[in-house]
Amino acid sequence: MKKLITLALALIMLFSLAACGSPAQNTPGSEQTTSDNAKNETPATEADKPYDGTTITVVTTGSGPVYAAEKHLDEFKALTGITVNLEQYEFQEAVNKIAINAAAGGKDIDVLCYRPIQETIAWTNNGYFEPLNDYIAAVGDEYDYEDFSPAAREITTVNGQIVGIPYLVEGEIIWYNTEILEKYNCSVPTTMEELLEVAQKCYDPANNVYGLSLRGEGNGAVTQFSGFLYAYGGDFFDENKNATMNTPEALQALELYADLVATGPEGADVSTMNNTLDWFINGVTAMRIDAYTHTVSIVDPEKSLIVDKVGYAQFPEGPAGSTPYNIVAWAWGISSTSEKKDAAWEFIKWISSKDMDVQGMVEGGYSARTSTWENPIISGLHDPQMAEVVAKTSEVGKPYDRPFCSNAAEVRAIVGKMIDAANSGLRGDELKTVVEELNAEMQTILDTEK
Repeated sequence: MKKLITLALALIMLFSLAACGSPAQNTPGSEQTTSDNAKNETPATEADKPYDGTTITVVTTGSGPVYAAEKHLDEFKALTGITVNLEQYEFQEAVNKIAINAAAGGKDIDVLCYRPIQETIAWTNNGYFEPLNDYIAAVGDEYDYEDFSPAAREITTVNGQIVGIPYLVEGEIIWYNTEILEKYNCSVPTTMEELLEVAQKCYDPANNVYGLSLRGEGNGAVTQFSGFLYAYGGDFFDENKNATMNTPEALQALELYADLVATGPEGADVSTMNNTLDWFINGVTAMRIDAYTHTVSIVDPEKSLIVDKVGYAQFPEGPAGSTPYNIVAWAWGISSTSEKKDAAWEFIKWISSKDMDVQGMVEGGYSARTSTWENPIISGLHDPQMAEVVAKTSEVGKPYDRPFCSNAAEVRAIVGKMIDAANSGLRGDELKTVVEELNAEMQTILDTEK
């Protein structure tokens, strides 16, 4: 019932926000909308709008912050004189378009979007990014760059050069079905041992109840497995690019992950993200672990049968603590080949400002800014328990959920084979033998990057 009330309040606030239509008005303490301010101020001079008449091209994908930008582009133009050509594509199409433009020295793109874990290394090596350090230093406290989470700032910085501003994040959490946990007399797990215990206790195929929704298919499971790997003190490779998936810590994580996957419904060992989501929202599994951005589907009454039975918990602790991933899914950058870099920064500064960041969350985004999660408007849109878990995840999360290297796809595929081996039932020396061989394959790839 509490969550139904929260959803009702969220709808009321969303209708109110739509009627107001301005980021400044939607921020507590603001007395006027941006549009009202523009009407009441004296006409801007050329010095006030040094980029008046400039048109910039922004290539991006659909997301909450982008939908918010679309609604307020006229206000941005009124403030700066800059016209924005906002081009939206499917994510791979956007990435390909940006890479082709940059590789050819094209000047058609000014602001680019990118996935920090996938593109940062290659695009930095290829010189696609314009460093943002000087721009950020110039705006100072009002912009408040330190407001972005430490992990978000880390993954968008290369050798001291800031190459991106994070605008969409996601981290690893537990959702649980309060009714199932109560029925099976289980408490919310806080450690890896408790997680396995609860999952096994709720495993009741005779009554179509299962323990945990957790991705099983190897390659797709790598992202979710990463948190378990970190929790046991392991990693994909060390700082010298030495593959470390054959360590005792990594092997423990692989075995536990497979034991947890086995508490899911039939087919769990090859399950995908969508499988695990369907099981959970239909009340089949007691718990689910994945990215907190999926909450929008889990609490959607048109999709979910358990809207009033959802609880949230921080990723469990292992020997190395609670170390989920908390990644930047997308970030803004300035194309190094743009001829309008300063105007491009004006757009990024505006779209990632505190006021507009709140608007991005209202439209369904997930922010990397601490202040946005603390904003009363946002706290009215999300379950307080969920917001608290997200805040803790941001504090302790690792900034990557897969191998972070130039040949990430190839290395990830090898880790996926290790997960598949564990899911097949291999344990102890048998699993170690297979992992040793695959770890050697990883090393061959990583050696090319040294």
